[in-house]
Amino acid sequence: MNAKRRASITALASAVIAACIVQMPAAAQAPEGESRAGRTGWGDPDLQGVYTFSTQTPLERPEALGDKATYTPEELAALERAAAEQRASDEISAAPGELGAAYNTYWTTGEKGRLLARTSLIVDPPNGRLPPLTERAQRHLEDRAAALAARQVGEPPFVYDLFDTWLDHPTYTRCVSRPMPRIGQQYNHGLQILQSPGYVVIYYESMHDTRIIPLDGRAHLDPSVHQWNGDSRGHWEGDTLVVDWRNFTDKQEYRALGLPQGESRFIERLTKVDADTVRYEVTVEDPANWTQPWTFVSLWRGDDPNYQHPVDLYEFGCHEGNYRMMENTLNGSRALREQYAESE
Repeated sequence: MNAKRRASITALASAVIAACIVQMPAAAQAPEGESRAGRTGWGDPDLQGVYTFSTQTPLERPEALGDKATYTPEELAALERAAAEQRASDEISAAPGELGAAYNTYWTTGEKGRLLARTSLIVDPPNGRLPPLTERAQRHLEDRAAALAARQVGEPPFVYDLFDTWLDHPTYTRCVSRPMPRIGQQYNHGLQILQSPGYVVIYYESMHDTRIIPLDGRAHLDPSVHQWNGDSRGHWEGDTLVVDWRNFTDKQEYRALGLPQGESRFIERLTKVDADTVRYEVTVEDPANWTQPWTFVSLWRGDDPNYQHPVDLYEFGCHEGNYRMMENTLNGSRALREQYAESE
């Protein structure tokens, strides 16, 4: 597991930010989408703070819930109890040699992550599920599955995925990049928003990624320029920061979906809805992968005791153990391939 240690915010973000102002408190939770932002010293809505986007709300609504968009308070309380019981169970249930509780709900925050009581983060389509894939995306996933099957040996329940090259590992495992936007992850789910005149900066704990978002109306980079974290351009609509995010590389893939992001465009909307919460809405436009756009809503929380300014964020030491792991998986794959070749 990657280590988490407290560390100061990166020098890059510190250099970009020339001035910060203390967030003005709000008395109560605002209606959904309504702003409770204070103002920076230069008059922009103030979104600054340290937040976590941890949540136990799934991206897609479980099919068994049908059209049920929200939980009742009683159902939400039952989910909270079940999560607590699962945390306790995970601590003792792992079999020897298995990952077990390493990535259990211990690393996620409590159920204020379900503040809107939704059964899914996806709010459009109304069924709370991803829209149908395009034919191109379906072929991509089929080719991907065939390539994986070609690298497998053994028979159930002992089927092994072999690695012939370091490129067979995801970019995240190789400590290169993590998919954007950050929808949810098992740990290191902190971030910090900082502002200076003409810019908003979003610094992510995981991978030390820093997005510098200009607000001066400049054009996007040329479409031929593709970047791991894309190209962001922002503007204010009232108290909401709206960001047009594009120019990703196809080497970057959507979280857990295995689809390339090269033709994706995200429209982000960030609104301060109370002193501790930013409502984060993203519309995904990607005609290469989905037959229609889709939208999800997440809450970035500033009241988690593990993510409090000026405590700052944690160091994400991706190098710690991953290089050795890569050597081990490559060596182990060669040994397994030889073993199964001899048995044929």
